[in-house]
Amino acid sequence: MDFSELKKAVRKQVELQEPEFIKENDEALNVGFMEMNATQKLIFSISTFKGKKYFSVRTWFQAESGEWAPTKKGINLSFDKFEDFAKMVQVFAQAIALDK
Repeated sequence: MDFSELKKAVRKQVELQEPEFIKENDEALNVGFMEMNATQKLIFSISTFKGKKYFSVRTWFQAESGEWAPTKKGINLSFDKFEDFAKMVQVFAQAIALDK
């Protein structure tokens, strides 16, 4: 599926939390965000580059001007790495559950 078709399908079938403070573009779809503090947020997105699809989690910050911008802090992995990534998230979940 090409990326434009994927974006349409995701918008139709997935409950998104698109951050309104970030401008949309043709090469990415912001699917959600998590507030870190008043001036930092984690942005979850899918994107395409040179025909390959990626998912990313990146820290964004709010500048003094009020504009939001990405930082260098984050990860960007191809879709074919998602299964391995999801397994590691499960390891985190199990370790955190032990702390309760």
